[in-house]
Amino acid sequence: MYHLEHDRPIVQKYGGTSVGSLERIDEVAKRVADQYHSGIKKIAIVVSAMSGETNRLVDLVNGINPRTSPRNYDMVVAAGEQVSVALMSAALEKHGIPSKAFLGYQLGIVTDNFHSKARIQKIECAKLHKCWEEDAIPVVAGFQGVTGDLEITTLGRGGSDTSAVALAVALDAAFCEINTDVDGVFTADPRIVPEARLVKEMDFEVALEMASLGSKVLHSRCVELGAKYHMPIVVRNTFKPNDHARTFIMNFSNERKLEAPIVSGVTLDRNVVRLSLHNLPARGGIIGAAFQLIAENGVNVDIIVHNRSNDSDRMRVGFTIGSADLLRTKELLERWVIEKKLGAYVEVEEGLSKVSVVGLGMQSHPGVASRVFSVLEDAGIALHMISTSEIKISCVIGEKEGESAARALHKEFVLPEGEA
Repeated sequence: MYHLEHDRPIVQKYGGTSVGSLERIDEVAKRVADQYHSGIKKIAIVVSAMSGETNRLVDLVNGINPRTSPRNYDMVVAAGEQVSVALMSAALEKHGIPSKAFLGYQLGIVTDNFHSKARIQKIECAKLHKCWEEDAIPVVAGFQGVTGDLEITTLGRGGSDTSAVALAVALDAAFCEINTDVDGVFTADPRIVPEARLVKEMDFEVALEMASLGSKVLHSRCVELGAKYHMPIVVRNTFKPNDHARTFIMNFSNERKLEAPIVSGVTLDRNVVRLSLHNLPARGGIIGAAFQLIAENGVNVDIIVHNRSNDSDRMRVGFTIGSADLLRTKELLERWVIEKKLGAYVEVEEGLSKVSVVGLGMQSHPGVASRVFSVLEDAGIALHMISTSEIKISCVIGEKEGESAARALHKEFVLPEGEA
């Protein structure tokens, strides 16, 4: 399914669990060494911090000051990758493979100025090509970059996936391989839905929706980059043999898309909160100004609901965001309401989750929404908010009901293997 063409390089990313101990780092180094000795030498390795390390660093900075500047935050949490790149490079040297480790600023991974959610603007690849000329394997720190002013930035949790795909695009690689602790992308989280099965082939559209809706296997921005630049992504288990099943994500033909199942997967996102602006003046420009303020602070808004009574000059706007953005979003909206003398107030609703069904086949099969709502209603699950597109339906529900909702929807829509 995937192979080297015209000596094009490959990029391999290894996540935190794959490099979570010295033994695992050594196992990865042995695997790469075997490929090197078989003649595949144009490999670029991207690694995350060792499992648990980023969480430890986040706890440290929050323990000293949860409202510290984004600059300080990034400087702390970017430190984990420095250890893992050096250890991986040392392990490769142990196995007789020349190697050189690079942090984001050393390689030239240039980002914008949005600390903790930075976006990559360009990557300098000259040092990587020089490594290959010297028959060495470069090891690159994922998750981090540097601004034009040499300020350290990070790409957000899961950002090493984005680093890897961006690097693959910059190198015109044959493909980007994401090595993790699961076999690939499943129809649902197997820890929640035991009947979930591996999806061996997935179109970028579906993969992007699933990643953005809560599937934890891939970072949504890495899929976005892959789709934009037609970079195939392969998701495989670090600890399984090379011939083991995996997920291939790429652009498939229109004919293949027509054969796609109605629902390819069910996702559950527990990190959902709803913010509501009550008593806003019902005048032009107010809603736009509120969401412009949110966007300028790097916060992604998901589902939006707007209510206004016909006989009232006031309105309410509710929307969902990720729980990690709650504190700063609430504070900036409260300041905005006071500064603009709007007479409004901000309300927060926590304890929510979002369950979604995703599939290309939904475009040509009517009645999917009614089936979703019926399944949840039959299970006694109340719907707080609803969002739809051509290939997904998302429902905001109570957090405690999330797992039962995911299992019920998976049972309704995802056929057992062999029947798909």
